[in-house]
Amino acid sequence: MDPDRTNAEGRPAVVVSGVGAVSAAGLGSEALWGAVTERRVLTGPVTRFDLSGYPARCAAQVPPAALAALDALVPAHGSLAARYLAAAALEGLRDAGLPARTRRHRLGVFAGTVMATRPILDQGIGPGRLVVPSDGGWARPEDLLAPLREVVTVTGPAVLLAPGCAAGNSAIAAGCRAIAAGEVDVAVCAGVSELSLEILAMFTSLRALETGTVRPFDRNRRGTIPGEGAAVLVLEPAARVAARGHRPAAQVLACAAAADAHNPTQPHPEGNGLVTTLRGCLDRARLTADQVDWVCAHGTGTPASDGIEARAVARALPGPRRPVVSSLKGQFGHAEGAAAALEAVIAVRALAENLVPGNVTLVEPDPDCAGIDLVEPAGRRTPVRVVLSQAFGFGGGVSTILLGRANGATTR
Repeated sequence: MDPDRTNAEGRPAVVVSGVGAVSAAGLGSEALWGAVTERRVLTGPVTRFDLSGYPARCAAQVPPAALAALDALVPAHGSLAARYLAAAALEGLRDAGLPARTRRHRLGVFAGTVMATRPILDQGIGPGRLVVPSDGGWARPEDLLAPLREVVTVTGPAVLLAPGCAAGNSAIAAGCRAIAAGEVDVAVCAGVSELSLEILAMFTSLRALETGTVRPFDRNRRGTIPGEGAAVLVLEPAARVAARGHRPAAQVLACAAAADAHNPTQPHPEGNGLVTTLRGCLDRARLTADQVDWVCAHGTGTPASDGIEARAVARALPGPRRPVVSSLKGQFGHAEGAAAALEAVIAVRALAENLVPGNVTLVEPDPDCAGIDLVEPAGRRTPVRVVLSQAFGFGGGVSTILLGRANGATTR
């Protein structure tokens, strides 16, 4: 088996040939990684609309300068999410060394979100009421993909997935399957989300919002803060990338999904779905728990979820050392449909830079999370060869991806 051309199951290896992002750090994956290395916390008061009637008024917003810069990149559209997606796709294809406008290869789009063009729902929000617009505009997936189609020639399938906050990883898995099946040569895999009154109203009703700082795995964590953005991983068969002389950024070693169907909004108390996906990824890649250098956690900062996640990771990855874990939501908030994809872009860069990002807002680790090795706020300079990145969605859905160095060097 050639690890650069085939995976552990003997199928064509899938590599990440490019990445793109729009986030609270601004436009581009470099801005995103810069915020990670500078340990900037990007949550703060919402300025885009009035939240005077809400108890929690913070979010991680795409900054105004980045919004203005979109005008030179992508067409105007009623949904910022649609424009975020198009901009991230353009960057990802440029990073991959691929033209955005060509019919020389089969390019498919696999985009994950929570509720498509969600801000249209905001039209129905009022005091004590929520009315869904009668024209059903919020549910039209073509609206979310329209600006992307204007700047990228899509010659393969265009698929919109809505598995909740596991969306980004689910999109990556769908792209991998399409490449393995020979349906596409290039898969643009994305997660996307836009800040809106609707999502803030939903989290407020669930009493899940933090009014200050998100503190994943901290003893005094109190809730999460919404975020927004889009991120893209451009996937291709390893052999195709090698043939055109491009250097891939990472390899997708395995993907796994599960649903424990325990509760509409809470994971199973034992984290069964997460345990299944973590073990499934390692089994498919034929790796062991001690070969995982970093677990990029879902880590929302909510009182219940983080403890469940910590125990599940410890149970799924037993070995001579505790799993090394950190969450990025203390910096970027919870970007819902975009969260897992943004974290995947950061994981790809962590593999290249040999840096495990820290739990930037961690002050007092929760004793209930003692089974995992929580990375100190400063992060760790250490070899990073294999990363597990996991995401939860409402309804018990879990999606996990396993990323490794593109040269196949995953062993010690």
